[in-house]
Amino acid sequence: MGKSAPAAKPKRGVALGVLGMMLLAFFSIVFMLGRHSYFHDLYEHMVHDPRLGHHDQHLQQLVSNASSTTGTKDVAQSSTTTSTAQSEVLSSTSNTKTTDSEHSGTTAKAESNSKKEEAKQPESKPAAQTVTKSTAQEASGKDGLSNLDNQYKPTREMVQKIQQDGYLVVTWANFHYQDFVRTWVAHVKNVGITGYIVGAMDDELLKMLIDMKYNCFSMKSGLTLGDFGWGSKTFAKMGREKIRLVSIFLKLGVNVVIADVDVLWLRNPLPYFSKYQEADILTSSDHLDNTVPDESLEKWPVAASAANIGIMLFREKSLDFVEEWIKIIEADETVWDQNAFNDLFRRGNVVLKDDPKNLFLGYDGKVKMGILPVSVFCSGHTFFTQQLWKKLNLKPYAVHATFQFSGTPGKRNRMREFMLFEDPPSYYENKGGFLTFKMDGLEELIKNGGPRTGQMDLPNVQGHFQLVNHQMVRVRNALAISTLLGRALVVPEMWCGMDRWWAPHAGTIPGSHFQLPFKCPLDHIFDLEGGWTRDLPPSHGPAIPWRESSFLDNPRTPDTIKKNRVVVEICPPGTADCSDGKAPAPVKNGKVRVQAGLMSSQLKLALINTAEFKVLEFTTMNNAFKNFTDAGDWVKFANRMRVYTSIWCCIMSHPGHIHYDMLWDIPHTDKFNKEWTKWEPTTGP
Repeated sequence: MGKSAPAAKPKRGVALGVLGMMLLAFFSIVFMLGRHSYFHDLYEHMVHDPRLGHHDQHLQQLVSNASSTTGTKDVAQSSTTTSTAQSEVLSSTSNTKTTDSEHSGTTAKAESNSKKEEAKQPESKPAAQTVTKSTAQEASGKDGLSNLDNQYKPTREMVQKIQQDGYLVVTWANFHYQDFVRTWVAHVKNVGITGYIVGAMDDELLKMLIDMKYNCFSMKSGLTLGDFGWGSKTFAKMGREKIRLVSIFLKLGVNVVIADVDVLWLRNPLPYFSKYQEADILTSSDHLDNTVPDESLEKWPVAASAANIGIMLFREKSLDFVEEWIKIIEADETVWDQNAFNDLFRRGNVVLKDDPKNLFLGYDGKVKMGILPVSVFCSGHTFFTQQLWKKLNLKPYAVHATFQFSGTPGKRNRMREFMLFEDPPSYYENKGGFLTFKMDGLEELIKNGGPRTGQMDLPNVQGHFQLVNHQMVRVRNALAISTLLGRALVVPEMWCGMDRWWAPHAGTIPGSHFQLPFKCPLDHIFDLEGGWTRDLPPSHGPAIPWRESSFLDNPRTPDTIKKNRVVVEICPPGTADCSDGKAPAPVKNGKVRVQAGLMSSQLKLALINTAEFKVLEFTTMNNAFKNFTDAGDWVKFANRMRVYTSIWCCIMSHPGHIHYDMLWDIPHTDKFNKEWTKWEPTTGP
């Protein structure tokens, strides 16, 4: 007993020490999680400081810790900033996963899609970065900001040097979207916008922007380094940061053009905005049809669909509106910023009869507003789907990648399909080469592929599914041959008999008007986010590289690839010079002839002489591939095909959506473990 008492004291001391460390760690985490972003603090400082006025010297003092600091490499190169930027070491690593499921803000989702992680293919990944912090970056003050953050705070001096004719075009992002940032800036520069700036929500992106000499500022948000995830709490918090941007830059003396990072500028909008000097706010819209035949503002209240806050112009007189907007969304975290904007501007709105510019009064008559023309300030639907600008013979100013169904990969692919995305040179290469094919047998299916009954019922969708299923079998064969040969598949344009939405419809989204059937975006049919770009387990076989339909037409694709191709003709068994897979087929006049319905080992042998060609162009995929010689390879490939398709939505039923099925033409078990002998369109599960 006498020896045990002294031993108990150090044990209790250790336990208390451990408990103390745990409590310290706990409260440190609580502090970090509960801490406002510095950008929020900057906003609050500007709003509530009693010294705040309209005098430059006061504002300059409040926004910047040092009056000599500038915030953009393009504008000024202070010796401190230059040395700091030069000390950053950047190197490539892997990219962050995505769980985005973006759609237009006007419509409630009727789909019950689960969130899925994105893992892009190696050749199309935006490179992430490992950062070795400099001494300047590691140093931080009482506010938790690094020297670099403070150097790149937005100041009046910075903004006035960058602004172009009184305008500042603003976007923001985190490092996950760095390839979108590169694309955004490339388009901005291509159309002649010099007065732009990019907000970096994390250190990694800020360093990249400085290194690339983009106009930039720090808005360290404390949010995720990954995908914002449409509709998530992170997405909502990001929206609050965005609105503070508007307030801050208005107070720095410029007209603010705010645009999401998935907005691409195709023409310089500043001369257009200058035609509406009397407008306090101009906003893009989710309206799906034009009310004017030209580039005039849409007619209010005919174009009364929800405003989309992806593209907006704010002038000084709108500041009170913006401040109230911020108060509303900060008072209730469940309020979505776009809904709050719509409610606020519609409050006490007044139609200005016979206004020659289609302007109206909003916000209890306090601000003059206009709706940007949907044909040239395009949503994802008016640009990619119905292509309203083509119908009206107009040239778009901008496209916002909304109304799509595969998150971030869907946005990226749509931009690539229209040759608008800025990929690195490595994207236009593939060690194994590329495979393309002609989609055959479509004429009658297109003719009969539209709505059958005009009602929101199953009989109405039969033609649509016959059209899509015909194409899916050919895409499946092409994917099988691609994985067999190690080639990247150039996915052809797809046709749909009906549009896709998040709610019941009879063929087109209510309010839209365009011809059915139509060439539809890939994400209308395939799950690019949850299947095509996702890292799947070994049970699903190897990843299959692929490219968008326009890949071989893109000027960025080297001619050494485009012109180095061989045609593969699928011919009936027994035809002269048609390889049966027992020996390599000879290449004659840029063509090889291969028997239809070969097994994988036979087809691989028949095509050995084509390995040196960069592009294999199949004349058809109809019966171009029978099956894998190894049954285990088929099992893995079938597993992959089960998750490659998405859904069509919706008929008037509960549930009303119908899952596409890549294995529809053969007896199989689908991804929900339902057995099919003969597949047919069925709603659910």
